[in-house]
Amino acid sequence: MQIKENEDTRIISLKVNPEQRETIIQFINFNAWDLDEMLFKEGSVSQDTNCDDQDFVRTFCIPQNENCDECPHCFCKPCITDEQNRQMWWSTEPELPDRKNSSFRKEKYKYFWTMLFHRGVFLDDRERKSTALKSDPRFRNVVSHRRDILPECVVNVVQFWFPNPKHVAYMGHRWQ
Repeated sequence: MQIKENEDTRIISLKVNPEQRETIIQFINFNAWDLDEMLFKEGSVSQDTNCDDQDFVRTFCIPQNENCDECPHCFCKPCITDEQNRQMWWSTEPELPDRKNSSFRKEKYKYFWTMLFHRGVFLDDRERKSTALKSDPRFRNVVSHRRDILPECVVNVVQFWFPNPKHVAYMGHRWQ
């Protein structure tokens, strides 16, 4: 889904099959909303996003909100963990500390990674990754690595939602 904001209108483009289209149209008609439908030719891409990488633009990009401050950890405007970016899968309150929470954290990290990817964050992530590689003695001579590093703001909020028991340390970022 691609979203472009106007003053009071949003344009949302969806790729749907005929059954999904009919269901959406019925929902819109039921609520007496206006619908402007446009055809999208396969391979055509809107170039008015702020993403640099052409392969990334072809897939999907959510533009940053230039009216917000940039988070120093995730480089998003606003921070990826801000309430403006709230998703249905976000936890409403923290769980009790438990060893099993690590599996829940892993799932949420994947969701956040996808959100960050769709905002083009990992295109500009070279400096943070370089610093992290230099801080780990095993990777001092490594110039690049295949894994992306999740920002501190994401790690903190997910660990807040799904904490470990007090006597169990967090694993940290595992490179391999």
